Amino acid sequence: MRHRPSIGMSPHPGCAVAVFAVAVLTPLVAGMPRGPNTTCLGELLIDGFGEASTYATGTAHSVEGATLVMPHNSGISITQVCDDRWHPYKFMPFRLLGRTLSYTVDLSKVPCACNLAVYFVLEPGKLEDGTPSLGNCDYSPYYCDANQVCGQWCPELDIMEANTGAFAATPHTCEDPENATYLACDRDGQGQNTKDLSRYSYGPGSDHTIDTTKPFEVHTHFDGSPASDGRPPKLTKMTTTLRQRGNRLVLRNPAPPEYLARMARAMDEGMSLRITYWGGAASTMSWLDSPPCGQSVCDTSTAGLAELSNFRVSPSPLKPWTRRPTEPGPAAPRRAVCTTARHRGP
Repeated sequence: MRHRPSIGMSPHPGCAVAVFAVAVLTPLVAGMPRGPNTTCLGELLIDGFGEASTYATGTAHSVEGATLVMPHNSGISITQVCDDRWHPYKFMPFRLLGRTLSYTVDLSKVPCACNLAVYFVLEPGKLEDGTPSLGNCDYSPYYCDANQVCGQWCPELDIMEANTGAFAATPHTCEDPENATYLACDRDGQGQNTKDLSRYSYGPGSDHTIDTTKPFEVHTHFDGSPASDGRPPKLTKMTTTLRQRGNRLVLRNPAPPEYLARMARAMDEGMSLRITYWGGAASTMSWLDSPPCGQSVCDTSTAGLAELSNFRVSPSPLKPWTRRPTEPGPAAPRRAVCTTARHRGP
């Protein structure tokens, strides 16, 4: 990921929200158990969490079973509860050291200059005394990332930033925090992008290894282990494998060992999953997709729906997805809420 613009975008026409990255942080008020209002869209089934429920909280087109459908300018977080308010400690923690995160994605209607992002951040953001900090984005309270989008820094792990023209996977580490507060992070990160591979490795059309006009699978494996018996957590390798109709494209992260070791410490704490769909002028996304993309525009006239499904966490690479045999969680009323997508708005 590259530098994010400081103005967020609303998923609903006429609800544009300007969000400037000014470091004005709001502490959690004493006695306030929950944050600002939000919208729980219902349970999104994620295999690998046993009986725990995982909810999509934010804005999306629909959430049904194991499938999430997102329009341009939308974003959700995975939470442990389905409520009408944000809870700083109810983001679902993902601990992926030694594990694989897998899902299926359909990017066929996500054109150049758009970005469908699947990523993890170490939220909630915190003040020096360890108190959760709301940050300055009311559409995504407690949010933090490696570009200080909502006024606060924290480690970030980009599993996918993609459209029909390019796919990137990028970890971003931070300097050690002062007390509980991160003060600086690696904005650019250490990643790999399909635009740096063969011309026909990834893109629209059957002449590509991964044809982005069709759905494909994403499998990200983290070789390593959590902290145990006084030994620190370990991350030795991050490998992203895209699979489609027997074809396979592998992205091997180029980060040096010391960089991965720093990322391991954040992953061992348990990171929160965020999924967003954003984009605008070609110049805002050239870091991701130029070349092969040119002067495309991502807006409501060009960006269609994106679909993600069959999320699962497994202990070994490329394990088949199996539906968790539990009753669906509570459905939430559908209502339009003016929020802001990432980036890169969160």
